[in-house]
Amino acid sequence: MKWRILTIHNNGLNAAVTQDFKQLQHKFANWLRAAEAGDDFPAIEARRLAVYRRLVHNNIRQFLDNGFPVLRKVLSDREWRALVEGFIAQHRAASPLFSDIGQEFVDYLAQLDLATTGVPVWTFELAHYERLEVDVQFANPPDVLAAQTLEEATLLRLNPSARIACYQYAVAEISAEHLPTDPEPQPYCVVVYQTAQGQVRFLQLNPMTAFVLELLQQQPTSLVQLCDTLMAQLPGYTADQLKTALTQLLEDFAARGVLSTTA
Repeated sequence: MKWRILTIHNNGLNAAVTQDFKQLQHKFANWLRAAEAGDDFPAIEARRLAVYRRLVHNNIRQFLDNGFPVLRKVLSDREWRALVEGFIAQHRAASPLFSDIGQEFVDYLAQLDLATTGVPVWTFELAHYERLEVDVQFANPPDVLAAQTLEEATLLRLNPSARIACYQYAVAEISAEHLPTDPEPQPYCVVVYQTAQGQVRFLQLNPMTAFVLELLQQQPTSLVQLCDTLMAQLPGYTADQLKTALTQLLEDFAARGVLSTTA
């Protein structure tokens, strides 16, 4: 004789159990996030629960320590701990991936009122810059770099690994020995990119060179097209002056690996 197991369906009971379990998960997750949580689970030994919270906090803190080494070094232990604990307790991540924790931390800093947190006002900008370096490091390098001598009709574009950003503070110069007290008189623009050899490089730009690279990032453009576009932006230059200056600029960028050509 073969026994058959009968399945008893009780949708109301199943729904109630599922809802209770979800509420328990939510309560436990909130408890894990808090830096100092209360005794919300009296039936479970506090020492055992504390192990889980330490694992969560230590793992996330290790990711952030490694992802933002300069920021970690220039902030005091108290400032850094407060930022990390606030991030864990308050931020709701859009991505479940460990590799995105750094970007989630930058997003968290972006919505903070840094003036009221006790950390330097350039904290977000430095974190953003350090994250750019990580993004570039894992980006795909260009297949075809631009030749150092350019033809007028060659379609150029920005190295696809490159990231352009402008800041109020000189983020690339911040260190434990150099902490800025005032913003720069004009935007501090940078391009961070990966060479064909996989090396991450950084260049400081002025607002106009940043604008040129942004044009090349938007779509492949020739030297002639760039000259036409910039003539409207720089009425004080003649066409020949602009062409000469732009040629020198683009050839310098090409030599450094900032530009690529359309394949």
